[in-house]
Amino acid sequence: MRYLAIAAFSAALIASAMLGGAQAGPAGQGYSIIYFDAAGNEVGGATANCGGQYLSWGDRTEVFKKRTWICD
Repeated sequence: MRYLAIAAFSAALIASAMLGGAQAGPAGQGYSIIYFDAAGNEVGGATANCGGQYLSWGDRTEVFKKRTWICD
């Protein structure tokens, strides 16, 4: 039982680290992502600007296009 609790806690930590990493951009860099469905229609997106604000909308898919830029 103790091993199961440790495994569940470890999985939760890994998942939270992965989600946080997906939202944060590299220092001095902003990005935008557009997600597409199988037919090529835009279904979602995300933006992290130079001021540190993160915005996402719609659905995330495995098909996406990411654009990055350098902050002044």
